Amino acid sequence: MPRRYYEDIDADEVRALGRYTAERDELLQFAERYDPQPIHVDPVAAEDTIYGGIIASGWHTASCCMRLLVDEFLSETATLGSFGLDELRWRTPVYPGDTVSVEVRVLEKTESTSRDDRGYITSEVEATNGDGDEVVYWRATNIFLKR
Repeated sequence: MPRRYYEDIDADEVRALGRYTAERDELLQFAERYDPQPIHVDPVAAEDTIYGGIIASGWHTASCCMRLLVDEFLSETATLGSFGLDELRWRTPVYPGDTVSVEVRVLEKTESTSRDDRGYITSEVEATNGDGDEVVYWRATNIFLKR
């Protein structure tokens, strides 16, 4: 049973979601299955790129952040899902061994004009590496039930 509904979430709420370390084997396995570009799966080819070695697929980075968003925020809410992402950016590469910290920031709340049992919350997720560089950012609107 969700503990937080639309009314319980503040428009300026910021929550640290935790962090994860980008493990080389996991990065390679993900990329081999879902994003087999040489910069993600071929150490020799990746060395000769602007990255100087293997980097995580942006989809892997976003997926790890999504897991933390669900575990540390959405799982305790009455969310009905999302309309999708309004913006998604991979700003800095994630390298094997990088530790990534993730937070969510609520930007605005809008009550539904057609359904009185729900409201919409626009938020942004931002993740940074150990140097404080932003590695991924997205903005999305989720649907939340009201009490």
